[in-house]
Amino acid sequence: MSVIGRGTWIDKLARELLEREEQLGRSLDMIRVESGLGASGIPHIGSLGDAVRAYGVKLALQDAGYKSELIAYSDDLDGLRKIPEGMPDSLKEHLAKPVSLIPDPYGCHDSYGMHMSSILLEGLDRVGVKYEFRRAADTYKKGLLSEQIHTILQNSAKI
Repeated sequence: MSVIGRGTWIDKLARELLEREEQLGRSLDMIRVESGLGASGIPHIGSLGDAVRAYGVKLALQDAGYKSELIAYSDDLDGLRKIPEGMPDSLKEHLAKPVSLIPDPYGCHDSYGMHMSSILLEGLDRVGVKYEFRRAADTYKKGLLSEQIHTILQNSAKI
């Protein structure tokens, strides 16, 4: 059964992704599609649209017979650049701090960043988008990108 339909722009994108991964010699056992969640401001329709499009690619990959998952990745190490409209002025003292280290002004999440991410995640849940949630703060604490960072630093002159 076709979930999206064959021949759509999203199917074409999925095919291009598969071709690129094959050319790079990467495993096609599990293909992960990512959507970044900006955790520094109030999510908007564009934020939801980005995640839904990424989910569409995930579905197209599955429809083509590949195991796939969507990673909803919260960029919660981003600094707070400004106080979003309608948010408490008490956030002023936290400008430039990573949003994962700023207390949730409403006290319902472990940080301001998680509060903002949860708004978008709730929207994804409501429209039926299936995802695996990950946070930048956890990714770096666990050292999950250490090897990649090391490679980049070793090759910085080439890059």
